[in-house]
Amino acid sequence: MPDLFSPYDPKDQEEVMEKPGPAHNADKTAAAPAKDDLPLHRDTTVQAPNVRRSQLTRRHVFISLAASIIAGLVALYAAKNYVDQKISLMASNSVPASAPASIEGGAEKAAAEQIAALQKQVDVMRREQLLLQQNTRESLQGISEALKNPKLVPQAAPATAEQPGVPRIADMKPDISPTQEEFILLKERNRLAQYADEAIATGMRKPLEVLIEYMRDPDARHLHEAAKAEYMRAVRSVQFIQREDPGYRLPVAELFKNQNIRDEADVKPEALLKLLADQQQPWEVRLRVCFLLLGSELPETNAKLIQAIKEDPSLDVAKHAQLALEQRIKRRFRIFDIPAIEAWAESQKK
Repeated sequence: MPDLFSPYDPKDQEEVMEKPGPAHNADKTAAAPAKDDLPLHRDTTVQAPNVRRSQLTRRHVFISLAASIIAGLVALYAAKNYVDQKISLMASNSVPASAPASIEGGAEKAAAEQIAALQKQVDVMRREQLLLQQNTRESLQGISEALKNPKLVPQAAPATAEQPGVPRIADMKPDISPTQEEFILLKERNRLAQYADEAIATGMRKPLEVLIEYMRDPDARHLHEAAKAEYMRAVRSVQFIQREDPGYRLPVAELFKNQNIRDEADVKPEALLKLLADQQQPWEVRLRVCFLLLGSELPETNAKLIQAIKEDPSLDVAKHAQLALEQRIKRRFRIFDIPAIEAWAESQKK
């Protein structure tokens, strides 16, 4: 088999071994035509490097493509990590912005709850104070009524000093020091001042009547002047205090339904007297009725006004009833001087 990578033919080698010498070689060369193996040698020498080069090129392309894919994946992973870091950073920055709002809202809610709890405590204390005042007033009224009832007054014990041999219990008096006595007197004065304050603040008749009872109580002579001073203070204040609205008018549409009355001037005196006697109506309504009764021609108008002065639970209504009576009869009285007003009414009957 011929060697493809050798530039010589084996037959030429045999011929050279058989006939050595330069002459023989020259003759042989001249006699026999030489063979041209150059085309075969060239084909073999060119084909082998081309195959190698194509294989290397394909391997290089594959390696480049794999490296590009790996670089793209690495870049994609890095971009994903960067985006995740940005999102987490934005979320962490947004949390502190909303945190103060939530903290502030919680603080406001806690403060509102504390204020509500304190308000409830204040309401409970105020309610207990009002109940205590009412119970004290009722107990004082019960004591005054009991003292006025002759059946409940204990009978005086017969004198046994002149009867020898009869046992007798000595009178016992509480041993009170001057300091304690002054303290008791101060508390009683404070109670009277409280009644006057209530009459001024509320305009109700009940506290004023309690002061009058103290003024007439024979067992409380040490409080007569104090009760009278508080009474005058309360009456003076009621005389000059204006609680009513100057522009108030009777709501005739509510008071006289289905009667086709459009204005308070159209209300008849009989209906006005009924409103004045009805203590369930608001005190503003009864007070306005006293003003509207100035032009009443009914003979019982003055008697109804006197009754309102004596019995109406509102001191403001009683005051305006007295003002209306004075303008009707053209005579003045001291404020709430009920004995003088009753004396005048008796004189008119005669």
